[in-house]
Amino acid sequence: MNHSDIVGGSTAKRVISCPASIDLVAKMPKLPSSKFADEGTLLHDAISQILDCKTTDVVGMIHEGITLTQELYDDKIAVALSALDEIDPTKEMEFVVESRVNFGDLLPGVFGSADLLGRLGKKAIVLDWKFGNGVAVEATENYQGMFYASAAMRTPETA
Repeated sequence: MNHSDIVGGSTAKRVISCPASIDLVAKMPKLPSSKFADEGTLLHDAISQILDCKTTDVVGMIHEGITLTQELYDDKIAVALSALDEIDPTKEMEFVVESRVNFGDLLPGVFGSADLLGRLGKKAIVLDWKFGNGVAVEATENYQGMFYASAAMRTPETA
């Protein structure tokens, strides 16, 4: 999946805090992926397939030489699905996964991919899976979540 060269969900906090970083980052060489990023991509792909009802048999999936083991599934995917069950215990939420959201003509070239956008009664649900270790991510007033929510409201397919 390609990323916005201006700002996306994962860079929203940096760009809002320091708009000049856009030009500086544009001058930097692209870094190669890491095994941690590749594992995150594997886990995101797996949970997306589960939630899209394409398959529940994701153990054994491979991305960039990294295999989704039962242990990795239990430690990451099962925990994420359990959290989703807490949000929607009766399975009433309408949702889409991996939705590209943008700001249209308001901010051309600004877009991102929301892991899960849902509607549960009168509540909007925005989830971004965090599968890393050791770095806690605050969910309240999270720039990435707010970016996706704001962009989703301006994206006709998700509004």
